[in-house]
Amino acid sequence: MMMPSTDSNPSRVSLPAILAGLGALPFLASSLLLTLGVYNLPLLGSTAEILRSYSLAIAVFMCGIHWGQYLQDAQARNLNLLMVSNGLTVICWLGFLMASFVAYFVIVIAIFLVLLWVDYRLHKAGRITARYFRMRLAVTAVVCASLALPLSFS
Repeated sequence: MMMPSTDSNPSRVSLPAILAGLGALPFLASSLLLTLGVYNLPLLGSTAEILRSYSLAIAVFMCGIHWGQYLQDAQARNLNLLMVSNGLTVICWLGFLMASFVAYFVIVIAIFLVLLWVDYRLHKAGRITARYFRMRLAVTAVVCASLALPLSFS
């Protein structure tokens, strides 16, 4: 069972790619605002906290995707996705609660890179499509760059 399924027409943009791209926008916007010195947004509060909390939500969401793959695909169990996804979720959450701004972003960048490595392994094992992996690679690059940018100004 190949997961996640995507449209077989390579010229057509898939819904997962659209949603992943849209999901990267808050990273880009928050990072850009912090870089430009916009530290608070009306109704939303601290721009840094917006970026921190959104990165937590998305990292945990991505871990949940791997948990789902573990449950749905017996062949994907060789990577022990259940333990990896749970471990990364706890590390991310504890980092969010206890780490400084800079340390948390280093932690969450590392987590996004580990999640990408897991997807690389799933791709090499034939469990996800090349198209999905390329999309994950591009979005992870944007997300990690967005998280790293404010660090250069802290």
